[in-house]
Amino acid sequence: MGRKSRKVESRKKALEPKEPEPQFKLDFIKAIYISTGLKDFNCVINRYCRTQVFQFPQISFHPEGDEPHHLIYDSPPLQACVVSNLTEYFSNATASRHYAISPCLRHEVSETDEKIRAQNRHSVPVFLVIEEYTEFPPVEMIKGECNILDEIPVLDGEKVPLLKGGREGEQFIAYLAAADGAWPEFPDNQHLVNMILAGVRVGQKTPDPIPKYIDEKCLVTDDSRFVYMMPQLKSSARLGTSTKMDTNTYRDRVSSIKDALAKMKSDMGTPHMTLLINSMYCDEHGDDSYKRLQYLSLWQSLYEARKKCLGYHGDVKTGKEVMAGNKTLEELTDYRDEIAHWWTDTIDENYLSDLQKTINEMIHRKYF
Repeated sequence: MGRKSRKVESRKKALEPKEPEPQFKLDFIKAIYISTGLKDFNCVINRYCRTQVFQFPQISFHPEGDEPHHLIYDSPPLQACVVSNLTEYFSNATASRHYAISPCLRHEVSETDEKIRAQNRHSVPVFLVIEEYTEFPPVEMIKGECNILDEIPVLDGEKVPLLKGGREGEQFIAYLAAADGAWPEFPDNQHLVNMILAGVRVGQKTPDPIPKYIDEKCLVTDDSRFVYMMPQLKSSARLGTSTKMDTNTYRDRVSSIKDALAKMKSDMGTPHMTLLINSMYCDEHGDDSYKRLQYLSLWQSLYEARKKCLGYHGDVKTGKEVMAGNKTLEELTDYRDEIAHWWTDTIDENYLSDLQKTINEMIHRKYF
């Protein structure tokens, strides 16, 4: 394998989503937290929760009154809703088992709702909430993987919060991922999350990134206790553009996305469609080399899926048609060749945007 091939292969691996793997021995990790007074806590873990909150893209919403949440996807283990009142949704409108037991999620929801509303003084912010709740075979935590400690311990006379949204006088269970401890098989439903994000993006006809505000995960014991996973990863976010939308337009758009997702779900078993959807939504905040690889992945997935999944029988490589944006299919292909043959060192964001718009348009024609 040549030098260039090895570079491309290493960059392909960077695109693959991975759960954090245990890196350290339990004794080393515990030494970091020993001053907080943690104690071993034996328990059985049999559930996993994950809640993600995104910005519904390219919208400036002006409702005529209180707007209910809209369920656009509901097929275990995932549920997705479009929400215009985040705090009300979690506290009243949904039986979110994750929100009910997680002080971290409650804290994040409150802070996010307040912050985003302050930034949208002339319109109502709209969120996409994706909740995941998965049960798996019970895993016994009896080797010291789980510990119980104060949410806000007192160290050297000072209160030191150890948990986001921590409460005085309360304790929490912490799961410390370690090479010598039990390690549950975490569910991988990212392809379904990607499908939902793709449906929203296509429904809104935007190539813009979909900012993520919250990504909280936790494990749950067999007696329904919250287990914090240390450490938790954070995600960055970029803001896109918006267009004004009244209540009727808003409801119509949400309804159309819901209908499209139902159609897309039936095709997700097709490898070409899964590849296309996963290519559409990956890490959108990577460096230049990452974006060039993303362009290659997007183009290849479009080429593979065009006939079998999207019903497009034109020539992607030499097509003179401008489906969306400003670039023809041939121009998008030529730019793909420039990247693949190392003729360009920096990504042209205009080409990346137009390729995304083109894919959006093809999916829109098929499912909307």
